[in-house]
Amino acid sequence: MLRRRRIKRTHTGSFRLGIGDDERELLRQLLPQLRQLITAAPGPHDDRVRRLFPTAYAQDPEHDAEYHRLMRDELIASRLAAIDQVEASLDATELTEAELLGWIRSVNAVRLVLGTMLDVSEDAEPEPIAADDPDLPDLALYSYLSGLLDEMVTVLDD
Repeated sequence: MLRRRRIKRTHTGSFRLGIGDDERELLRQLLPQLRQLITAAPGPHDDRVRRLFPTAYAQDPEHDAEYHRLMRDELIASRLAAIDQVEASLDATELTEAELLGWIRSVNAVRLVLGTMLDVSEDAEPEPIAADDPDLPDLALYSYLSGLLDEMVTVLDD
């Protein structure tokens, strides 16, 4: 079954964004939650954001703490700028490459946080999900975000 591509490169080099109002509304709800989580996180080892602020020196906690002390503010500022960029372009039908990169960073950040909370592993083959699984809505959201991210990266790479 062929799926309609929601994001297409135009002849001018911009990117046509063909996502529906419901998808835009979903992102409109998720991005402030991501912003709040990034800015309110007590530290780099808050489990919900650990994939957003990965360990740089796994074998050396002292160096890792120093890395986070030096880089955390810059990483936060970069993530917040990407969120701002997406929020500013949520109603757009065309994106510049810079805007698309902001979308990629933000969608991936939401996906990483959700995947962490759901304990999703990139290495393992996904298990079948039971219809009565209490995580089903969150797993469906994770799957949607993964698909959207894949489309954005693919069209940028084409």
